[in-house]
Parts: sequence; C-alpha cells; structure tokens
Amino acid sequence: MNKFLLIFFCFWGISQSALADRWDFLPGNPLFNSLVGDLREPQYGIIAKPDQNHYDGAIGQAIEFIQWQTNETTKWAWGIEGASFLELDSLGAATYPLRVSDWYLGTYFSEQSGNFSNRLEYEHVSSHLGDELFDPAPPALPVEHIIYSRESLRWTSSYYFSENFRLYGGPCYWTHLSPDSSDPRLFFHAGIELYSDYFHFVAATHLRGYFTYDLKVLGEAGGVADQNFEIGVQWRWKRDSHQSLRIAAFYYAGNSLYGQFYQMPDNYLGLGIFFDP
Repeated sequence: MNKFLLIFFCFWGISQSALADRWDFLPGNPLFNSLVGDLREPQYGIIAKPDQNHYDGAIGQAIEFIQWQTNETTKWAWGIEGASFLELDSLGAATYPLRVSDWYLGTYFSEQSGNFSNRLEYEHVSSHLGDELFDPAPPALPVEHIIYSRESLRWTSSYYFSENFRLYGGPCYWTHLSPDSSDPRLFFHAGIELYSDYFHFVAATHLRGYFTYDLKVLGEAGGVADQNFEIGVQWRWKRDSHQSLRIAAFYYAGNSLYGQFYQMPDNYLGLGIFFDP
C-alpha cells in the first residue's frame, strides 16, 4: 500500500508537470513556506534546554526539484525532504553523550494560488536510542528500547492574511505504525505565525520579530496535545529571501517529540538558534 501511494504521487506529479505551460527546475524558493513553529520541520538548529540539562541538534532540508504553472494564478511543485534530530545529555567536562536520534525522510507536492498554499507529504520516521541509554552490558536498559518506525500522510493548508499573519492546519494519518497500536491513526496539526514589520539592520540586512504557536493533537498514548510557543527574531539578508537566521526562546508542552519516548510527558523551556535553508 505504501509503495503504491508513493508511485501514484510521483506519476501524478510528473504527468501534471509535463502538461504545464511553464516550469522551473531547482527553483530558488519553495512554493510552500516552512512552518516556523514546528520543531520537526526540516531545518538546521541548536537548542539548549537549561531546565533539563539537555541539548538538541537538527540537520535537515527540503529540496524542491521542479515547479510548474498550470494557469496565471496556480503553481505546483514536487520535492523531497529529510532531517535528523538529536538529543544530547550534558555530563560535564565537555562530555555530551547521545541520548536519542530521530530520522525523517519524505516526499511532497505543494500548490500555491494567491495567498493560499497547500502541501501534501508522505513521510517516514524512525527513532533510535543513543549509546548513553543503549548499553548492552547492564542486565536491563535504563529505558525500554522499542523498534520505532512510522509512515504518514500529511495535508497542510496555509493562508497569509498579510505578510505579518499566517494560519495553517490540516489532517494527518499514520499509514504504518511500529510498534503497532489500537490508538487512532488520524491526527491534526495547526498553528499561527505573527510577524512584526521589517526594519533595517547591519549591512543592509533586514530583521523582524515573530511569535508562533504550533499544535498537534494525536490519539496516541491515550490522547495528547503537543504545543510549542515560540518568540524570537528572524534575520534575512533580503526581505524576499527564503533563507533566514532565527534566534528564539520557546516553551514546549506535551509528550516527547522523540519516537523512543513518545509516551512520556515532556515540558521544557528552550533557547535556540536556527537556520532555515
């Protein structure tokens, strides 16, 4: 079933692009702007969690292969995305053992019509314990080790009321779960992004403040709402550039974002620096 869906989406996208009036290969900017408040969006970043004495790292990017225009107002695009998210412990004396790592790989189609944009993703994620927790020498692991592997379909619609105000949301569905579960497979993702006006910064660059709220409502682990509140500044070398550097503080409340610990509550304050490719 999963292979059939992947083949179908690729075939549909290629056939649509072949019929398009205009198309661009490896365009400079994606049609669907990344979700700034989603901590699992492909990005580069380092996060400090002072109240847990942990550090997170992110390495990820979406590559848009092709965009095509079917009429004067509508564009489509196809690409791939991948990311790795790591959590490190801090034991002092510059010692930072790996606790857990999650790996994401997927493909997507997106569409843009005026201020509306939509993205359909097919995404795989697996989660792996790090050396600090996965030590075969003790008679029992410090935490229960599971084979965590999942695939999902995710639809996200986004609307810009202005360049300072964006809403997004949509349904998602787990097409594969390991370990298997009787929990509902349908879940929902939504959020809001608020931005200040730009002002000129050093060397003719541009800076603006922002606030985001991101929410995922899932049926797993008896039902959970994962929430991220984030406030920070976004620094761009040009106002219309997709690339940006962000410095942010945030508060996360819900269950752990790492698959190995997905049933465990996780609440923390974080400080992070991010690069949006």
